[in-house]
Amino acid sequence: MNFKAFVKECHEKEVFKNLSIYIVSSWVLIQVFSVIYEPFGLPKISMTYLLLVLLIGFPFYVYLIWRYRLKPLESRFSRRKGLKVTSKSANSAEEIKGLKKRKVHLPGVHFYSPFQKLYFTSLFVITLVSLFSAALIVKANFINQENMSAFTFPEEPDNDRIAVLPFENNTTDPNMDVVGKMAVDWIMHGITQNKVGQVISPQVVEDYTKVLKATLVPTGENGVLKEYLKPSKVVTGTYYLKDGRLLLQCSVLDGNMNRTLVSFEITECDADSPLDCIEAIKQRVLGYLDSKGMAQLALEETPPNYTAYKLWLESDALLELQSDEQLKYINEAIAADSSFFKPKIDRVAYYYNRDQFAVADSLLQVLAAETGTKKEQLNMIQHYEACFKGDNRTAYRTYQEEYNVAPIEIELNLSTMVLALQFVNRPQDVDSIYAAIPKNDFDLDNCISCEYRYFVKGMANLELGKVDETIELLEPYARTAGQEWIKEVLMKAYVLDEDHAAVYELLQHIRLLGRIDYWQLMMLKTGLEYLKTGDETNANRYFDDVLAYQEKRGNLLTPAEKELSAEITFYKKDFPEAEKRIEEVLTESTNEIPMLSFLAMSSHKNGKDEKAKQTLERIENLRAKYQFGEVDYALARYYVFTGQDASALDHLTKAVAAGKRFTSTTFQNDVLFQSLRSSERFKKILTFWY
Repeated sequence: MNFKAFVKECHEKEVFKNLSIYIVSSWVLIQVFSVIYEPFGLPKISMTYLLLVLLIGFPFYVYLIWRYRLKPLESRFSRRKGLKVTSKSANSAEEIKGLKKRKVHLPGVHFYSPFQKLYFTSLFVITLVSLFSAALIVKANFINQENMSAFTFPEEPDNDRIAVLPFENNTTDPNMDVVGKMAVDWIMHGITQNKVGQVISPQVVEDYTKVLKATLVPTGENGVLKEYLKPSKVVTGTYYLKDGRLLLQCSVLDGNMNRTLVSFEITECDADSPLDCIEAIKQRVLGYLDSKGMAQLALEETPPNYTAYKLWLESDALLELQSDEQLKYINEAIAADSSFFKPKIDRVAYYYNRDQFAVADSLLQVLAAETGTKKEQLNMIQHYEACFKGDNRTAYRTYQEEYNVAPIEIELNLSTMVLALQFVNRPQDVDSIYAAIPKNDFDLDNCISCEYRYFVKGMANLELGKVDETIELLEPYARTAGQEWIKEVLMKAYVLDEDHAAVYELLQHIRLLGRIDYWQLMMLKTGLEYLKTGDETNANRYFDDVLAYQEKRGNLLTPAEKELSAEITFYKKDFPEAEKRIEEVLTESTNEIPMLSFLAMSSHKNGKDEKAKQTLERIENLRAKYQFGEVDYALARYYVFTGQDASALDHLTKAVAAGKRFTSTTFQNDVLFQSLRSSERFKKILTFWY
């Protein structure tokens, strides 16, 4: 029987009709289930289970069609017609040929016909296709997943995450919004300080809602919580006014927010003293969450002044905007309550982040002198003290304690990644920190911190030799309008992968976007990456393009462009011209120590050893506090350039001990130190903080 005849017979025996019943029914079931699974509280993975069942069940259904519909027809055919045809009664060659193809048996013995052979052959193919499709689903949804607990059906997530949602203001007075914020903050601090669980704050939920792409999770607060953050419990509440009194109510829900675990009695207090209600509610929440009855400790020694707390909230909101107005509100909060610790440590951070280290350090010393024995406060002070001393190991260790409280908070997670990679050069730690936030699809246009997480993860990958993984992670952002940090790492990966066409296209795309200053900087960095691989031809190609562009601009070059031009000329080994250009930009350079190092190296190459020596003395005379090894690093570059490897390694050791950071352009990533990479002393420098 040929295939056309087989299809015709299937049609006559209503095989396709029965198959369509299964397919249509399955489709309807999938559509209905996609609508009802969430209201029933089923996990998203349940849809995958349903697809697997329908796929695997299809071959069984095809067999059942044969067993109960087609086989009886074949049996009647054998009894009615098949036994009449024998070798003696066959009247034609066609009947004899058909007889050979059909094995006719007595009742109870297997009966084979051409139709049955093709039917079971088709069933075999359908079975293979179904199993292959099921295997793909299993691989995509189970084998490649890091957290297999996501595929179970727990009544409640089995973890210690506790989400604290905003308390609803039902007073109709917008000025009372601060009461809800204070209640949330107070409960969160109580949970973290008593180590009751891992807190998911309203800010975390808001950040995830903003930066996660719409296709990833359902929109809204509840969708992010249930589908992504997956807490085990959710604390929520409301408050209102009655006869001049503030009434505050609080409940604890399960992780799916469809069952109330406990609803506390309403707490009442004076409307002008909301902390009385908030403290009482906090005690009840902690008492429920922690049956051990530990002594209740908050971030502060005592609750802050209500006015001070409102001012601090204003300063905290301005922190995200990096506004200079933040300092004003910080100082006002401290003035309103001199015992309020949080704005004081925020003031230290404000000056530290703006490189005003002397001011920040003096404020920290004052704060340390007036701080008691509170472990959490002392840990924060110790962290900043280590930063000012260049003690990167202690800075990393103390910050890890903060990170362990809320590892999924984006800002906290990012800062720990930066400390691991740039402070102590432990790229092997970055992966686990990065993975603490579940596999994500952030909208980087709305999340600068998310972009920098990709940058740090990519740099760590390159340090560990994971070039292909880096390209796979970052390549989707090669043609975007922003994400400049990501493009730098992607360029490095392309160079290491020897994909010269991809490097060129990436740089051309950057230039077309109109960010000419950034394009020039990236051209320099690209040239340096090629020099690190020993490819001077491609390096000079990028250097020359920048110099040609700058030549057209003539006298319109900015100081930054002139400085970049001097560096490029140096790396092109045109030392007479480099010396000239460096001297021209030194008077207005913001990078005096590095530029003096370039000048000393150029002077040495030009045979002006006395001038080089005088330049080194100028660098030495620039030593000051809070430089974190910058002078010794500049001297190390000079000595390795002049072939004095032992002196270079001595100064590199001093630089790293003083807190010099491991960035994308220092130590192992500095083109001048490539000749030292195989040195045991250099390897020890890279692991100095281990």
